[in-house]
Amino acid sequence: MPLHKRYLDLLAALGGRRIAVIGDVMLDRSVFGSVERLSAEAPIPIVDVTEETFQLGGAANVVNNLNALGEDPVLFSVVGDDPDGYRLLNLVGKSTRGEQFVFPDSSRPTTVKMRMFAQSRQIARADFESRDPVSQAIWSKMTTILDDIAPTLSALIIEDYNKGLLPEPFIAEILAITKRHNLMVLVDPKFDNFFAYHGVTVFKPNVREASEALAMRVTDSTEVEAAVRALRERMGCDNVMVTLGKDGVALVDAAGTFSTLPAFVRVVNDPAGAGDTVISVMASAMAAGATPLEAMGIANYGGGLICEKVGIQPVTPDELRAAVIRHAETA
Repeated sequence: MPLHKRYLDLLAALGGRRIAVIGDVMLDRSVFGSVERLSAEAPIPIVDVTEETFQLGGAANVVNNLNALGEDPVLFSVVGDDPDGYRLLNLVGKSTRGEQFVFPDSSRPTTVKMRMFAQSRQIARADFESRDPVSQAIWSKMTTILDDIAPTLSALIIEDYNKGLLPEPFIAEILAITKRHNLMVLVDPKFDNFFAYHGVTVFKPNVREASEALAMRVTDSTEVEAAVRALRERMGCDNVMVTLGKDGVALVDAAGTFSTLPAFVRVVNDPAGAGDTVISVMASAMAAGATPLEAMGIANYGGGLICEKVGIQPVTPDELRAAVIRHAETA
């Protein structure tokens, strides 16, 4: 069967499964406008603001993507007991059909990423956040709930942005639960606790994170393969996938086979949220029966599509189908 037809069959099988997401949620605030003059106060542009939007970021964006793919996502996270937290929870409630186990914490602010755009190009970003660990009481509640609902899940995605939700003891408890229930686990890590995710189904750092964690130079295809293989050996994971930005994606699967795919993107307008999209599509495709290599192929289309958009947005099965067909026609 031609590969693009296999992709289309898998896309038709997406949806209808419960996929849990545990991770740091964020509120993405985007400010749009135009620049026609410089400030007299400093050598910086003045943006005449015409629009302001609020969208779901981090683990909440993963949930939003899963929902757009037709899945039934279940979110575990924490927000501040503040207006931004209530705004984020309201957006989650409007954007997904799934359950949410999101606990307010008055000791921390809700994470907000503010991006400023002028002439449809991002020109600045400001972060409002705390990286202090959440209380043990909160993640104990989450593990109790996860253990209870695990038999109903098709997969679990862990979105670790180093914002305090996932200390190493919590990660260990999560992985113990998933092992007990034989649950597929996909992880999008950051530098803190990078090596705590031993034995998961798919471990998906980007190339910068992988090179920093391994203290390896990773600049060409030979070095990429060496890094991905070294990471899989050290992590004991079934599959390690590394996103390479403009150079696409790389995978070493459970059989030890190394594979790469080029980036399928026509123009890069805004790469924000691409990693969230990739792991969402990867999980949905594998839950539908795709091999890791097939899932990576479909997810690679998703990452390219999100880079073409401006602002944090999900991708849909129809958009993925169109991208697969378009590429097949031009290949």
